[in-house]
Amino acid sequence: MRVRQYIFLIGAMVLFAAPNLRSQEFLGVTIDNYTPANAMLTNPSAIVDQKPWLDIHVVGVGVHATNNFVYLPKTTLLNFAGYQIPSVNLSPDNGWGQVNTQVLGPSASLSLGKHALGLHTSVRASASLSKLPLEYAQLLIQGGGVADSTVLSVNNTRIKTLTWGEVGITYGRILYQFDKHLFTGALTLNRLMGLQSATLFIDEGSMLVQNDRGTLIDGNGKYAYATPAFRAGGGWSGSLGVTYKRMVDDVSEYVPHGRGVGCHTLPYKWKVSASLVDIGGIRMKRNALYNKFDENENPDEYLNAVASGPSVSTIPKDGDRYTAWLPMGFNTQFDYNFERGLFLNGFFMQRLSFPSSYGPDRSNLIAFTPRYEKKWLMVALPMSLENYKDPHLGLAFRLWILTVGTEHIFPYFVPSNIHTADLYVHLRLRLNKAPGCRVKPYNGLEEFKLKDLFNRTEKDPAACPDW
Repeated sequence: MRVRQYIFLIGAMVLFAAPNLRSQEFLGVTIDNYTPANAMLTNPSAIVDQKPWLDIHVVGVGVHATNNFVYLPKTTLLNFAGYQIPSVNLSPDNGWGQVNTQVLGPSASLSLGKHALGLHTSVRASASLSKLPLEYAQLLIQGGGVADSTVLSVNNTRIKTLTWGEVGITYGRILYQFDKHLFTGALTLNRLMGLQSATLFIDEGSMLVQNDRGTLIDGNGKYAYATPAFRAGGGWSGSLGVTYKRMVDDVSEYVPHGRGVGCHTLPYKWKVSASLVDIGGIRMKRNALYNKFDENENPDEYLNAVASGPSVSTIPKDGDRYTAWLPMGFNTQFDYNFERGLFLNGFFMQRLSFPSSYGPDRSNLIAFTPRYEKKWLMVALPMSLENYKDPHLGLAFRLWILTVGTEHIFPYFVPSNIHTADLYVHLRLRLNKAPGCRVKPYNGLEEFKLKDLFNRTEKDPAACPDW
């Protein structure tokens, strides 16, 4: 198999996914109390007792790509003229990389007193690669670097990609309230539409490099593939979450956005939440196949067919339907309110996907994020540790209807060897009060005072619904 075909194969797997696998979780827009339509994707219960009465997400995109062996040397992400052929670091024990992209379409979350509803639409793409022989990666990217007739060991190599569309509905409600204790829960059900899937496992084998070609001369593993199509497959997934809030005031009779609290929500002193996300998978069945191979079969037929075009009719296969599982994970958060708009968030994500599954893997993540949060402004500084070993410092801000952020800000401004790129942008509309809670205009000039236009506060009495 020629090097250019391998480049096409691996490049397609990663770059096709590049249009959150959620390696990073786009923290700035996930932990913000005023963006629940985004937060519910990590924990569905975020929409219960949400700050805005109605949060309408118009459009947003997030991209995160990271690896430990390929990098842009001594440049910044904004210095496009400084881009050149990437360099390869051969020092790690194995090569790994991950890409996460999410295009979040029209979505919304609505507070209905003690209940809440949410709807979201998105296109997501995930790619993960682990234990790639780095000498071979150097050959693919730079050409040369490996002596002719070299035999490389290939063990536990995993390349996985998955792209899918998602339409989901979320329902949540207050489960328990007494004194200063507020306990909420919610669940999400998603309809999934598979768009693309490709997987290659090499459990153990030997690769011969000769004439700029890499050929697996012996080994065993498995592969799966579905020709990219609008409905290459279909499936279902779900997420569920719970949140406990330690409130500042007694909430025994509390109804969010109700008349009893002036059409607003009550503040919490701290909260802790937990969730399971992306529980489910996609049944690939349109021009799809899977196969286990050993030393008697040559996976080059699979690689060549995938690299050369959409036809898969000549590839050896054990069957023509398989399930690609989503990158399932367990998330827990802690958020402390220092008051005056100052918060500190702790975030933990643990992947739960199986290494042998056909679906991509999620990154593990630990993060601590101080933030300043008001109705029309939010600034956050997420300090994260991806896969428990790669530290990043990010920056996110929300101004009125726009949120912009990154989990790794240094590559944008500090010249360095760039292994990671991350950016997300979201546009939304919000109604902080229910229509019945809006202040009615004054009747007649006798009741009108010009200064009232500027002095009215959120705590002014209003005709609010009882829900």
